[in-house]
Amino acid sequence: KKMAIEEIEYGSLASSTVLNRNFSDLQAQITALSLRISANATNIQQNTSDIANLSDRVSDLEGE
Repeated sequence: KKMAIEEIEYGSLASSTVLNRNFSDLQAQITALSLRISANATNIQQNTSDIANLSDRVSDLEGE
């Protein structure tokens, strides 16, 4: 469940509850983004490997 970050008005006193919720939400969003980036990096590595393998196969066929 994604919570919205609660805006704190300029000059107002922010409660620790609001601040803690905001930081928790930011931490959750950063974690989720980090996991997505990691998954994308893995997909890119796999795709690069697959392309290299396909290139080798094409080179082998051209050499026959």
